[in-house]
Amino acid sequence: MKSNLIYILCFFIFFSCAEKEIKITSVKNNISETSKRGLFAVNENIIWTSGTKGIVLSTSNNKEWNKFEDTTFAALDFRDIHAFNKKEAIVMSSGDGCEMYKTKDGGVSWKKVHENKTEGIFFDGMDFWDDKNGIAFSDPINNQFYIITTTDGGNTWKKLYSKKIPETLKGEAGFAASGTGIVCVGDSTVYIGTGGGKISRVFISYNRGLTWAVVNTPMRSGEASGIYSMVFLDELNGVAVGGNYLDSASIEGNCVITSDGGLTWRLPKIPPTGYMSCVAYNDNSILICTGRNGIDVSYDKGNTWKHITDDAYYSCVINEDYGWLTGKEGKMAKINLE
Repeated sequence: MKSNLIYILCFFIFFSCAEKEIKITSVKNNISETSKRGLFAVNENIIWTSGTKGIVLSTSNNKEWNKFEDTTFAALDFRDIHAFNKKEAIVMSSGDGCEMYKTKDGGVSWKKVHENKTEGIFFDGMDFWDDKNGIAFSDPINNQFYIITTTDGGNTWKKLYSKKIPETLKGEAGFAASGTGIVCVGDSTVYIGTGGGKISRVFISYNRGLTWAVVNTPMRSGEASGIYSMVFLDELNGVAVGGNYLDSASIEGNCVITSDGGLTWRLPKIPPTGYMSCVAYNDNSILICTGRNGIDVSYDKGNTWKHITDDAYYSCVINEDYGWLTGKEGKMAKINLE
C-alpha cells in the first residue's frame, strides 16, 4: 500500500554554520503510528525504517512512503533494519528471542532468515561491511556476547564460535535503542559498545569477529548507563553517545570520542544535552545525535556539541543534503542541510 505523508509544519529550527544550515521539519505520518527505532539510509532518497507491531516503511524518493505490514509480525519489535537498495532489506526483532526477515522485492514479501528462541537471547543490533558480509549481536549468554554472522547478504546466518571473545562484566550488555550499538568499519573491523556494568567498554575485532580486544571508556557506567550508539567518520575518528536513560537530563558521561581507531576514548569538551540514543554523520563530517532531550549537532568530530531543539526522537540518519528522524508513536521529522 502506498500513501503520501501529510506534511504538517510543526516547527522550523535553524542553525547556521560555515558550510551548512540545518532545518528540521516535523511531519505527521498518516500511515503508521507505531514507534520506530530501526532507521537506515541507502542514499539521500532511499530510506527504510522499522518498529513496533512489525511495521516497516520505505521511500525511494524522500517523499512518498510505502507501508509493509504482515499480521504474523504484529508481536515483533523490529529494532534494527539494514537496506542494500530499494528492493532488498533485512529487519531484526529485539525482545525475548529474535526473528530476522529479508525482502528482495521491495517489501512485497518477506522470508525468515534467522530465528533464535534461546533463553536469555536479546539482540541489540546488526551492521554490514558490504552487501554480503554482516554481523549481529545479542546480550551475553554465559558471560559472552552471542554473535552471528552472514556471508551471503543476510540470506543465512551462523553463530560465531570464538573462545577469544572477552567475558562480559556483571550486568554488562548492549542496548537496542536504535540498533547502532554495533558498527562495521572498513573491510573487516567491527565495534560493539556496552553498558550496564561497572565499566562501559568497547569490544573491537579487526578480522570480522575471529579475535577480539576490549577497551575501557569514560562513558557513564552502571545500571541503565553506557554506550547506546556509535559511529565512525573514518578508520580513526569515532563517536559514541548514551548516558543514562533513567537520568536522561544528566550530561555525565553521555559521549566519548576517539581519534585512534577506538584504542582510547575521551570525553568531549562540550557534551550533548543529556541522554542520547543515536548518533549519525555525513560525508561533510557533520554529526547529529538525538534522544529524550532533543537533538544536538557537532562540526568538530564530536568534541563540542550545540543544542538544536528539545524535540525528542529515537533514531537519526543524515546524508549530504537530507536526513530523517524517527521516534515514538509514529513521530518523524525530515532534516534539510542547506
